[in-house]
Amino acid sequence: MPPAPPKPPTNYRAIRGITDRNLLIGFFVILFVVGLGLIAFFYGGGGVLGGLACIVVALGLVGLIALLLAGLGKLTEWLDK
Repeated sequence: MPPAPPKPPTNYRAIRGITDRNLLIGFFVILFVVGLGLIAFFYGGGGVLGGLACIVVALGLVGLIALLLAGLGKLTEWLDK
């Protein structure tokens, strides 16, 4: 019986990036579908608009923090050079 061919090297960084992306997508799907669905069930359309407004504002704040941290990362890379 011939020996098994060697396995190709594993790129753990790429796998982690894909996993992180999938978890983030799943989080937002659950947030919007389940969260807003429950709000619609209990409070109706007006509640959904209020919940959606809160989600959008919160995402905006999180986005600003992410941009700030990314900018600080780029600044430190630039200062290191």
